[in-house]
Amino acid sequence: MNEVLGKYVKRNYEEGKADLFSVFMYLGMERLEKNGKQAQINMQSWMFLSSFEKLRHTFLTNYHLDNMLHLGPRTFDELSGEVVQNTAFVFTKDMPQEQGGTYYRLIDGKSCRAKEEIFLAGENCYTKVPQQNFNKIPGSPIGYWVSPKVQEVFTSNLALSEVCKPVNGLTTSDNARFLRHWFEVSHDRIGFGHPNAASAARSEKKWFPYNKGGSFRKWYGNQSLLINWEKEGKEIKSIKGPVLRNPNYYFKKSISWSLTSSVGCGFRFNPHAALFDVNGMSLFPENENDFFYLLGTLNTAPYKLFGYIINPTLALQCGDVGRFPTPFIKSLKLKQITECIAKTNYTLSRLDWDAHETSWDFQFNELVSFDREQYMDIMSDYAELNNLLVEVAPPHLDNLESRYELYKTKWETNFRRLHANEEELNRQFIDIYGLQDELTPDVPLNEITILQQGEVKIVDGTLQFQADVVIKQLISYAIGCWMGRYRLDKPGLYIAHPNAKEEEIVTYPYRDETLTIDDDGIIPILPYECPFEDNLQNRIAVFVRIAFGNDSLAENLNFVEQALGCTIEKYLDKEYWKDHKKMYQNRPIYWLWSSKKGAFRCISYMHRMDAYTAERVRSKYLLPYIEYLNNKIADLESRAAQLSVGESRKLDALRKAHTECVEYHERLQVIAEQAIAFDLDDGVVVNYAKFGDVLAKIK
Repeated sequence: MNEVLGKYVKRNYEEGKADLFSVFMYLGMERLEKNGKQAQINMQSWMFLSSFEKLRHTFLTNYHLDNMLHLGPRTFDELSGEVVQNTAFVFTKDMPQEQGGTYYRLIDGKSCRAKEEIFLAGENCYTKVPQQNFNKIPGSPIGYWVSPKVQEVFTSNLALSEVCKPVNGLTTSDNARFLRHWFEVSHDRIGFGHPNAASAARSEKKWFPYNKGGSFRKWYGNQSLLINWEKEGKEIKSIKGPVLRNPNYYFKKSISWSLTSSVGCGFRFNPHAALFDVNGMSLFPENENDFFYLLGTLNTAPYKLFGYIINPTLALQCGDVGRFPTPFIKSLKLKQITECIAKTNYTLSRLDWDAHETSWDFQFNELVSFDREQYMDIMSDYAELNNLLVEVAPPHLDNLESRYELYKTKWETNFRRLHANEEELNRQFIDIYGLQDELTPDVPLNEITILQQGEVKIVDGTLQFQADVVIKQLISYAIGCWMGRYRLDKPGLYIAHPNAKEEEIVTYPYRDETLTIDDDGIIPILPYECPFEDNLQNRIAVFVRIAFGNDSLAENLNFVEQALGCTIEKYLDKEYWKDHKKMYQNRPIYWLWSSKKGAFRCISYMHRMDAYTAERVRSKYLLPYIEYLNNKIADLESRAAQLSVGESRKLDALRKAHTECVEYHERLQVIAEQAIAFDLDDGVVVNYAKFGDVLAKIK
């Protein structure tokens, strides 16, 4: 609506102002004679959303809903996806009748024709549904399919908002300006763990954890974003547009969920001192001891059902969650069991999240860090879960393949335990509410939200681990060790700030070897025979030797290539950069300097770059590589008459590479002469763009 229409609607149709279709629902009833009928097809949102609650109350109180075809998504074959969801209905301008209404639930039809067939077959038909039943559920959603048993759960329990506070967060109005992924900025500018706004202000940090929802995930996770809250949000508060809702809840631990999801709502415990977004709505119990009890409850099948009844659209608002029935357990023992299972599920989910280097609490790559004690714990857990009364065998960690097998054992055990725990919670709450005829405790394996980065595929109810994904994570960690982002002998981040000191870039011992952090944070990605000792392919081989020992080096390198399905050189040349961009959500921390077709390529670690990095790439790597190509070409040309077919082809390839590198040098020299500096606070997108086409495209 434009301004004029908006004001007119608000003045004349206050209860229908949320949308023009609701205005026309009112208009239609106004123009009817007594006992006249109105039929419409429009969006289903008026049936459920809180913004239409007054409209529902008016219509359900004053008119009779004769019948409805609840069509849901894919009503029109021309419109794909889940966003457009429809309903067709007939209202009579008369008081609600005792005989109730008739409803057809056609939402599962995948096309217009499928919905028609379900209707004509008389399937999913609900007859004689009294309108007053809808008022038994908070917000009066048109829950025509809801059984009396489920209605009783709502009517016999307080609303969740009576015991905890579900609230909206802030809106920045300019996310590109005020939000960053944590790995974009200098780590020493981030304020973790501040319990309140005053503590955060005293820290003089700029960036603080920010909860913005994210993908479907339960128990823990989606901890990636930061917000500029320097000096209590001074910069955000200085402009028009941002809305700072519920600031008294900032920096408090919470239970959060994502506003939108097409697969259900996952509730997560957020123990970090964080601010939160309108898309990362948060729940704050009155009693802090209830966090895990509520977390375990909200992630059960009954509460998934309650959420769908209150609002089956893609967006679950804080008001919807506030209308959930308050969980009620008479038995203290059952409550303690719920808390215990929820804590275990939280721990397993956090272990999974923090096992990836995109977590700010990442410590080591697991294939490197496994030791005897971990081996014994993993195998004991496996034996317990599978009821095996056998002694744990001595550890076999002598090569990379055995470590990968241990990795699989650990995470299959964790996955199965999490799955069993979720089904046990479902069973418990289905029994508490007497919903055995409504629900089963079964949880589909694809709703277990760990191992979400491709480590497993679920095929016919079994977990199929993807060795290539696990090995690619190891390669990424290896690159991080060479760059100085990590150290093999220390947990967590090492150099994640600009202007690294000389004493930070040192050689250090590891087992019987030593590892020297790359002196300039630049590593070439060039063919095996190139003249650079720090070529990435060499770096990977040396890392495998240092991390896993020289005795099994050949065996381990073979396993790496077997897992990748190609040589290490081919993976680094063709796939590594794509994987790195995907891992870091198109905010890469290692930047790719590349000629047009990749004849010359190297990566630089963003946190260690300065105004002279481009010149170092040019003078230290590109020019020597051009000279190397010149020499190779001259050698082959000197024997032109004796060249084999293969050598002739190689000569052609070298000439093309040389031409490409010379052209790249012309462009790179222009950038190098500009001595471009940048501020990490500006983020990858802004800073990366400053170097133009001498860097590979992010998208």
